[in-house]
Amino acid sequence: MTAEAGRPQAPSAAPAVAASTRLGLVYFALIALMAAPIAVWPIPRSWDLVNHWARLTLYQMPAGDPLAALYQARLTLIPNLAIDLVYLALSPVLTAESVIRLAWIASFALPAWGAWRLSKALNGAPQPIILIAPVLSYNLVTTLGLVNFALGMGLAIHAIAWWLTIDRNRPWTRFVVFNLLSAALFFCHLAACAGFCLMVGLIEAPPRSGEAWRDWLGRVWPTPFCVAAGAVLWVFAVPYESRFGGPGLKLLSLAAPMLDSGLSSGFAKTMTLAILIVAALNRRLLSISPAMRWPLAGLAIAVAMLPAARGAADYIDSRLAVFFAYLAITSLGGPAGATATRWLAAAAAVACAARVAVAAPDWAEYAREADDFRQTIRVIAPGARTLVVGPADADCNAGNEQHYLRGIANFVVVDRRALVSTLFTGRGMQPVAQLDPRMADTPWVPVHPAWLTAHDGGASSWRDAYDTLIALHGACAWRLDIPGLAPIADGRVATIYRVR
Repeated sequence: MTAEAGRPQAPSAAPAVAASTRLGLVYFALIALMAAPIAVWPIPRSWDLVNHWARLTLYQMPAGDPLAALYQARLTLIPNLAIDLVYLALSPVLTAESVIRLAWIASFALPAWGAWRLSKALNGAPQPIILIAPVLSYNLVTTLGLVNFALGMGLAIHAIAWWLTIDRNRPWTRFVVFNLLSAALFFCHLAACAGFCLMVGLIEAPPRSGEAWRDWLGRVWPTPFCVAAGAVLWVFAVPYESRFGGPGLKLLSLAAPMLDSGLSSGFAKTMTLAILIVAALNRRLLSISPAMRWPLAGLAIAVAMLPAARGAADYIDSRLAVFFAYLAITSLGGPAGATATRWLAAAAAVACAARVAVAAPDWAEYAREADDFRQTIRVIAPGARTLVVGPADADCNAGNEQHYLRGIANFVVVDRRALVSTLFTGRGMQPVAQLDPRMADTPWVPVHPAWLTAHDGGASSWRDAYDTLIALHGACAWRLDIPGLAPIADGRVATIYRVR
């Protein structure tokens, strides 16, 4: 029985409370350890974070800002707004750069906190096995900077915990709370909203032991009405346009939960963790919460069947694979006891420290590249219109470095107050738009040199729309060789040209 407020807990409960407190402190320390790189290298290594950062700078442009003639910022009924809304709320006290750093930390701290709460909701108290959840902090979502989905995923895990704990005898409370949550999840990310709806549907759908069909129906029928707000918003959302196609690589879903660098490394780490958990389940050292068996099975089927990409909706299955990994670990119970907890804490600490150590060289290299690029683009004039071109060499394009460099170009907006073609500005997807209609056909990724040739001349020539060109070559020897370009700066990752 729960102790009354203000009354000391019974002596018999004190050891359990102390054990839970110690477990919580270890858990918090592991999350802090995973965030350590940002104290050394302030700009998180990612693909999409600089894109978000650049977009945030468009909300509060001072009078006379050159960007005001290039972009329009306008909130509409669209998803993918989590970090934008957070920034607008915090902008009186925090800069866009500070919000970006906090969002990156929150992208794994919020899911980890949700996992802690869900483990408590499922078992009465967080299980020691939850200590391995921070190992998932570096995954496809965080390392690519997909922070809107990450925040939505964290909120969805919290919402599942609330679904299990809010009194079912208070139907109106549940109706209001979960409709508000589904609406919030819509504005975070559609995949997070859909994942939450799938989870609560599968939690409620299976009949319970000894449950009459009338009781089952009475329990199940309110479920869709409790999450209807997100679906309604989805119906009335602005249709989106796409000038970006995802890689469509299904294997990424098997690497996503532990992806911190290349595909093969993420796959090996994810499979190692999965094998260890399956082995522990087979030896009955661990068990899966009965309430989560159907939801986990349904989510696994969804990950297997969903496309890897659909137009501008990239990494659909891989995002949900990360969601699945958090829920799977959260659903585990056992082993119990002080000795098991100490072993788990030690193993989790070693694994987290190893992940930070392995990621550190990549972070350091990205910091050097970002600093060099920001120095190189100083020759770009405020108000310029910049087109980004990627390597012609297929081997260069396939490299892991180039994948991260394609987002770095958006520093042109942040530092030089100029337009850049790689900033996502799609209708129905982002709350910003380019004002020049001549740029409507330019992809949001570095274009191939062949694209320049195909769009050179005529009514839609890129030479008429852009006055500056950036060749993102990275460590490759490739350089542009096109008439009418004058090189004005050359750095270790990019060469800047003036279009003549």
